[in-house]
Amino acid sequence: MPDENVNKWKQKGHLYLWHYVNNTRNYPGWNLTADTTFCDSFADLIQRMLAARYNCQQSLTVSSPTKEVLGVPNNQGGQAGWKAPKTLVIKHQKDKIADDYFSLEESENSVIILADCRNLELLKDCVLKTQEGKGDYPIEIGNTQLWFWW
Repeated sequence: MPDENVNKWKQKGHLYLWHYVNNTRNYPGWNLTADTTFCDSFADLIQRMLAARYNCQQSLTVSSPTKEVLGVPNNQGGQAGWKAPKTLVIKHQKDKIADDYFSLEESENSVIILADCRNLELLKDCVLKTQEGKGDYPIEIGNTQLWFWW
């Protein structure tokens, strides 16, 4: 059963999510940053998901990383090839999920993250830290890394 409060959430701001296609030795996995407006909006979404009674999910629109965004990790001087999905889907399963469950799946146009309560909180905290200028570190999600940048 869908959660009405989660479904009423509307994304604000810009989310940037990408992975490097040629130079995967530097920052393997996925890279994420966002503007302040998105960070606040994302924190609101996660709180709604954690408070939801039933399983829930939300699809987020991903913006292509700008030259300035790519300049922060500065992979190959900001010139490394990259690919961005169109959406990031966050799924929170309330039942039939192991404690500490955290997975990241890729499809052609989407990245899907499935997380338990603790890892949803971790994801929220990492996104919020980007607006404080804290980044240049990954978290492990399943068998991949998700790097955070300011």
